[in-house]
Amino acid sequence: MTTLALVPASISTAAEPSVTVLIYHEIVTDDAVPGETVIPLASFVAQMRWLHQNRYTVLDLDGLSAVVRGERRAPRRAVVITIDDGWKSGLNALPILEEYKFPASFWIIAGERGIGEPYLTWEQIEMIDRHPLFEVQSHTMSHPWDRKSNLVTWVENKVPGRSIDDARLELTESKRLLESRLGHPITALAWPCGWYNDDLVQMAKDAGYSMVMTAQEGKNGPGSSMLAIRRTFVDGACDLATFAKTVRTGGYRVCATSGRPTLGHLPPASASDD
Repeated sequence: MTTLALVPASISTAAEPSVTVLIYHEIVTDDAVPGETVIPLASFVAQMRWLHQNRYTVLDLDGLSAVVRGERRAPRRAVVITIDDGWKSGLNALPILEEYKFPASFWIIAGERGIGEPYLTWEQIEMIDRHPLFEVQSHTMSHPWDRKSNLVTWVENKVPGRSIDDARLELTESKRLLESRLGHPITALAWPCGWYNDDLVQMAKDAGYSMVMTAQEGKNGPGSSMLAIRRTFVDGACDLATFAKTVRTGGYRVCATSGRPTLGHLPPASASDD
């Protein structure tokens, strides 16, 4: 069994536009320390304004899928906005996204852990999903994130009391529950912390997901894998110039604030440190 640290994806040439998929988490108005998963609302506003002023096209998931499948050419400047975990603070983003008519996807932890304070309620999730600009997709049932106990280590039988069946339920039950609550198919999945292996990819495919999001930096173009979409963290401690570089290159950049650097994305304990 091979744990995937990186999944090869085709690299588009300069003549073939490609798409950067951005990852956000908490979008806060308080004094929380900015970092990899926390961005001040003022910074988010400035970033959305920058995308608008620089004439970026923000694609929804169907638009991204069409580019990757080669059914349409990517706009010359294109991004996708994804907001992970279903934090209640994600509501702060809605008026800004509406102002610029930017679509976004919200990736929900469908089990009890991910519903209600500090996360969205089912009523709020349903409201977001009804909005013509937004959509809701799966981020598993419980978002196992411990380096020693996560979907990868479960399927590798490295955690007592956890097995491949538990990992499968994280995928199938989140899909089933979201579909039951929202009344439409759930076709996309984002791996918790971006950790996965080849068994999990097959499991996601068998569960009925046609698009799977990683947390591997880079851009997506024709020939990229629909089951390994590259996404790039937006570090909330970075300035606007750094954000612009992230968008243009698809490369993850770690910044620092208040003397405390962000940690960057960590692989599971069983993955290589490429």
